[in-house]
This record gives sequence, C-alpha cells and structure tokens, in this order.
Amino acid sequence: MQARLIDSFENYDIAHAPLRTTELGQAEYQLLIDIRRFRIATDGEPRVEIGLSARIVDKNGKVTASRLVETSEKLDKVEPAAAVAAFDAGFARIARELIGWTVQAV
Repeated sequence: MQARLIDSFENYDIAHAPLRTTELGQAEYQLLIDIRRFRIATDGEPRVEIGLSARIVDKNGKVTASRLVETSEKLDKVEPAAAVAAFDAGFARIARELIGWTVQAV
C-alpha cells in the first residue's frame, strides 16, 4: 500500500514526491499512514471499505495535520475479480484525496 501511495504522489508531482524509505536523508515532513479498514463488507449490500488514518509529522515529531480518509465501493459480486476492481477504484479515490489534502496541509 505504501508503494502505491508513493507512486500516486510521484504521478501527481515527481519533483515533490515523498522519499522512499530506502532513500537517505531526513525529510522536513513525514506522511504516516495507518490502515483502519481494508475489507469486504457483506452486511447489507456487499461493498469494499477502505479507511486510512493520515498524519503529517515534522522532523521534530510534532503532528502538524491529521485526517481520517474513508471510502466504500459497491461490489456487484463477491468474487476475486470484482473485489480487485472495487479495491482498485476505492484506493484510487483515497489516493487522490490524500494527495490533495497533503499538498494543502504542507
């Protein structure tokens, strides 16, 4: 998930993309992501649910901004191909929202 989010940032603006963990140096800010929800919900109408908690932390460890980002995507059938497509669509929506929020918050 981390690699896909970094790819999304790079596709948005390669010049200001976050550093990968393998790159050296201390960044001015870090974007910390916790997975809150990443599941197929079958209570009621089947759907994919994704929830991420995002925090921007400065180099001193102080949280400068935080946000909970959630989405759900309708699932036509509970089968692998449909689930993959729904997770992909939901993740794309969350990535766009996180990028926009991060750009404004920093």
